[in-house]
Amino acid sequence: MPKSNLTPEQEQWTELVLNHLNLKNVDEVQLDESNAGTKQPNEVNPGKRAARRARVLVSKDSPAAYQQQAAQAAEQFKAEITQLSNRYQTLATNAQKLDAQARKQLVTKEHIEAFKVQVEKISNTFKQFNKNFSGQQRPDAGTISLLKTLLDKVQYHISEGKKVLQQGCKHADEMIAKEMPAVEAYKNTVEDTYKHRDELVQWGVETTAFDKAHRIANLPLLRMQKAIADHSYPGLKFMLGKIKGKKEGFVKAYEDAKEQIEKNREDAQQRLDKTLADATALNKRSSELEHAPETLAQFTSAYDKVAAATPKGLQALSGGDYQGAIAVVHENESTLFDMQQIWFASASTSEDETGAPVEKGKPIPTRKKIENLRNALDQAYERLPFIKDCLPNAHQYEAECKSLKTLLTSAQSDLISGRVEEAEEKVLPLRKIRFQLYSMTHKAKEQLEWVEKQLTQLKDEAKSWLDQHKDLKLISQSDENAKQSFDAYVKEADVVKGHFDNAQGHLENGKAIQAQKSVDEGTNSLKRLISHATDIELD
Repeated sequence: MPKSNLTPEQEQWTELVLNHLNLKNVDEVQLDESNAGTKQPNEVNPGKRAARRARVLVSKDSPAAYQQQAAQAAEQFKAEITQLSNRYQTLATNAQKLDAQARKQLVTKEHIEAFKVQVEKISNTFKQFNKNFSGQQRPDAGTISLLKTLLDKVQYHISEGKKVLQQGCKHADEMIAKEMPAVEAYKNTVEDTYKHRDELVQWGVETTAFDKAHRIANLPLLRMQKAIADHSYPGLKFMLGKIKGKKEGFVKAYEDAKEQIEKNREDAQQRLDKTLADATALNKRSSELEHAPETLAQFTSAYDKVAAATPKGLQALSGGDYQGAIAVVHENESTLFDMQQIWFASASTSEDETGAPVEKGKPIPTRKKIENLRNALDQAYERLPFIKDCLPNAHQYEAECKSLKTLLTSAQSDLISGRVEEAEEKVLPLRKIRFQLYSMTHKAKEQLEWVEKQLTQLKDEAKSWLDQHKDLKLISQSDENAKQSFDAYVKEADVVKGHFDNAQGHLENGKAIQAQKSVDEGTNSLKRLISHATDIELD
């Protein structure tokens, strides 16, 4: 018998049909020697119900010919049943898709009722088909012809349903067209507002709230566009009822973000002006450095740098180049900080500004607090490479360092100008920033320790598999398949060790991120090693 090309679903359906006919498997057709003399060679005997085997009664004179004839007849019947099955399933699927489309697209009562008529006829015809097909006897040619006719009838009613649907679609599109001005207005507002995102980014505005509002406003737009593509007026009308407030919410989010642009502009200008003013005020005390000509030259050069850069920063700001202006701000603040460090180290100072140790039990002078914070800042920047090698969010640490430096520069300007109380007020915020830096440093150290712990555990797990080298080699010597697995095992063992060595080297250099990557690669490599070893054991 030729091999069946039916899908599993078709085989299952056909088998169910053949079961009704007591012909479970046409490949099992066989001779029935006990009835070889019958005058009805093509009569089907269902045999014992438990066995469910088809027996064809044939003549003793030509058993092989009748066996072949019976098998061909059974295979032909199976082909007819399969053809009916395929068409039945196709029509049922098409009917379901058509019904799903109608639910989306039909709007008027007239179209809905007309479609329901076709649906009812389709359903009734399917019921007639199932009723004629469910008998326990093998259908004759007339019954099979009737079944085909019923499926033709289903096809006709599906076609009629499509006609109703096409009419309904046309009407739905007309109603959709009336709603398009509202859709276009919503779309234009959302898209035009989102175009300003680049401007927000250029002005250093945090866009998290803006982006969230855009996602909320854009989702209904995507769903409305899909409803239009599906000719679904009900779906479009439903979404139009859901957009209230979303457009306004997105526009408000942009207005709020735009206010931050003005704040950032004002902040940048104030920082430029203040840095120049503080540098100018400090430069007026340059005479206190005359005893150290080289230091004085450095001090004066730093001031000249701030004085020359400030107009460029203001010009960039007035031209809308916030990034250029803020770059000048950071450079000026850093240069001013350097001027302050030079002054603190070399200038003649008042008694409150001397480096004499603080007596036990007395309050720590503001000058000393700020000096301690300067030392903390230096240490924080020294730890920055370590933080970058250990924490994915190292940019937060670097941002805190810049905040500490900016605020410390302002506090030092207050202190140098004699505004001690104002400088003291800035000490507490400075200490909070320093605490955050220490906290992140602690997390970086914990991350390094965690990766080291993972590596130790991984090495312990790998050791038992690596130690099987000799035993696995012996097994592979007598089996070619095992030999191939052993060769793969040996290569993978070297890869595992290589990842371990890389991870260890990164840990020794304080690079937790790279070490974690090597540990992950080592874990995957170990899984492959175990697989190769298991293959050898199974062989």
